[in-house]
Amino acid sequence: MLELKVFQADSARTMADRYAYFASHPDRPRKGTKPRPFFQALSALTGAGKTPILAQAVVLMRAYFGCEPIVLWMSKAKSVVAQTYTNFADGKYSHIVDGFEVINVQQLNPTLIADGSTPLLLMTTTGLFNNKDQSEGALNIYKKDNDLFGDQSPWERLIERKYDGKRRPLLIVYDEGHNLSEQQTELLAELEPDAYLLASATLKLPANFQKSVIQPISLWFEEVSDSTPFVMLNAVDSDGKPEAERFITTAVSSEKVVEAQLVKKAIQFDGTTAAMEQCLDDLCERMNVLNNEIANQDLNFKPKAIYVCKTNIADDGEKDDATKPFEHRKAPPIRIWRYLVEEKGISPKDIAIYANLTFVDGNKPKVVNLFSKGENDFDEFQAGNYHHVIFNLSLQEGWDDPACYLAYIDKSMGSSIQVEQIIGRVLRQYGATHYESPLLNSAHFFLRVDSQSVFSDAIQKVRTKLQSEGAPIEISSNFGTKGSVAEDLSPKDDVPVELHHIFVDSEAARKRIAEIVSDFLTFAEGHPDTLGEAHTTTQLVDLHELGKDQGALEWKPDGNTNPMRLRWLVNTAIKSRSSRALAVVDLKEKKFDVRIQVQSRVDKLTHKLAQEVVSAFFQHSDLVYESVKPFKFGVLRVPKDAPAFSNALYDRYTGFNKFELVFARALDITGATWHRNPVSGGFFIPLLSEGDTASFYPDFIVWRKGLIYCLDTKGGHLLSDAVARKLFDIREDGKTKILVRFITEGKQTELRGKAIKGGYTVWKMKSGQSTPIHVADLDAAVTESLK
Repeated sequence: MLELKVFQADSARTMADRYAYFASHPDRPRKGTKPRPFFQALSALTGAGKTPILAQAVVLMRAYFGCEPIVLWMSKAKSVVAQTYTNFADGKYSHIVDGFEVINVQQLNPTLIADGSTPLLLMTTTGLFNNKDQSEGALNIYKKDNDLFGDQSPWERLIERKYDGKRRPLLIVYDEGHNLSEQQTELLAELEPDAYLLASATLKLPANFQKSVIQPISLWFEEVSDSTPFVMLNAVDSDGKPEAERFITTAVSSEKVVEAQLVKKAIQFDGTTAAMEQCLDDLCERMNVLNNEIANQDLNFKPKAIYVCKTNIADDGEKDDATKPFEHRKAPPIRIWRYLVEEKGISPKDIAIYANLTFVDGNKPKVVNLFSKGENDFDEFQAGNYHHVIFNLSLQEGWDDPACYLAYIDKSMGSSIQVEQIIGRVLRQYGATHYESPLLNSAHFFLRVDSQSVFSDAIQKVRTKLQSEGAPIEISSNFGTKGSVAEDLSPKDDVPVELHHIFVDSEAARKRIAEIVSDFLTFAEGHPDTLGEAHTTTQLVDLHELGKDQGALEWKPDGNTNPMRLRWLVNTAIKSRSSRALAVVDLKEKKFDVRIQVQSRVDKLTHKLAQEVVSAFFQHSDLVYESVKPFKFGVLRVPKDAPAFSNALYDRYTGFNKFELVFARALDITGATWHRNPVSGGFFIPLLSEGDTASFYPDFIVWRKGLIYCLDTKGGHLLSDAVARKLFDIREDGKTKILVRFITEGKQTELRGKAIKGGYTVWKMKSGQSTPIHVADLDAAVTESLK
């Protein structure tokens, strides 16, 4: 089962809170007497987990309805619908939508639509209603079905959706919102949904949708924003001014996605104008290095590679002759396949071509795994678990394999392939864990180009795209006309160092948390403290007179909010603060089985309980030097012209900023053994603080006189109160083992204080306080850091 990250839980809560405020607002925009639908766009980096965020948002919004909702969950591709259905029905997301009836649209019937006591999650492709002449499976959603739906069509039943004299709420979730069309907009509007949730990185939506859904919310926002608490809804700009676009968009911080280890930390580009074979040689060599790193880290998976090229056009721009024998064909996918098999010794069973590659007269060898039917053979392709996949940009959405580490992209001969469009295929991090080896935290791209300018332009577009998404992903590039200008470096054989992992000892915290949980009161289901008041409105819809004025709507207290298990409410409240603390909480007691209504007094007590639990976790946990678990230094990819050092663990390092480089050179002069901890992964210290930012990666590690120093260089303007959380000593068997230091330029006397030019400030922890020590020059700063 997938556990939501803190940022995912926060994003879902933001969407639900915005809905609750909008839906219950007395000035909610209306068209005549009918309320306008709520809208929320979820904007997030590839790999951020949009599906679980949307699912959690739906579950939280469910609590604000008077009866259980119907959720119409749509995707464009059948493969994505099938995959999502499996994840919801009995897969990794099933616990999120626990209690929902999850069905495919073919299983829809009048009883399910009319059962307002059970939330319904209805999965479908947009092709179901894209065209009123189309049908999906045995269900034509626009056709009257006397046998099953009486004298109405399934579509009309969904429009009506009556339960106990009320209309069931309807939520429309579109996890590929960028595909929303004008026709879909018009058809979905017939359903009169209560809310739209779209996963979309951009709000370039159809004009009619903008007019009927977005603009009314924006106008409402402008009218009420001066007197409403939009700060609490994260809908203000950097100056604290309410902003409509922020209200209709939940933007997930890309930095948090990286910190949560869902995506890779770096992208390495190797470019060449050499022949295709040279580029493939480099890729296969890197794959071998990755396999060795995986073995050294005692991991158990195999990296995958993708190859993006033209399909039936040869390198000379001429159309490939499909009548020629396979061994004489010039189509790029065939040339790549032949080279991998004949020269690199890769089994044909491990290679797939996913493209409309032309063959005639049965001249395709049986050993070639060709998938040319798009969605119709995607499932078969997926089941093959191929480690080398050759395609031409047509690879289905839904193929999101975190084991994909390498990509060959042929941009020669004027190819229009856009590298930035391929990034998402290789960005997810295998195991959702950053490893000790920087190479296993990186995506590896090999570009074949006509000139260095093409290579540089491609890298700049990638950089621009990632920067626009706020992704703190390191980009490094190497270009060589005849071969690589970078090499893979291992630690020096004659420099023995010892370093072990740091782990969180939470046994004392576990005991204290158990006491807190035990002291939580027991509540009986139905007790006034477990009830939350719902505000609803009634609107009967006459399908034969849809244009008739049904009278003014009036929201009023009416019954109670939907009930949730107390265990789920407590779990969610703790998770939103710290997933690490949640791991040591035991909620098995029967008192957490009781069903509690949202907005009840007990619901509010769950947030107080969560705060106490998380505080106890950090207060009673300790960092321990794990002497039985050594840290393994992996291979670093370093340019051959990178700065060289005499006393460092590796011969050369890259990725320095100006301050880091001069500090490294001063450090090297001391004669102490040191290491530049790579940005893309390496040694880290867990942080005992709330949120997904749970680890500290120091810039430098130094071994001196039996002690290990973790040194971090920062500009004075970057020094904040948060630094104090990272200034600590770590002990082993009662003796100090690791000391943390911060070094800043200029003179500072307090955190966040203005730096005065001249000298350097070394920050240490003394008597429980962060203490600044000013020195005259860099050598003195290094000396002070190692005291």
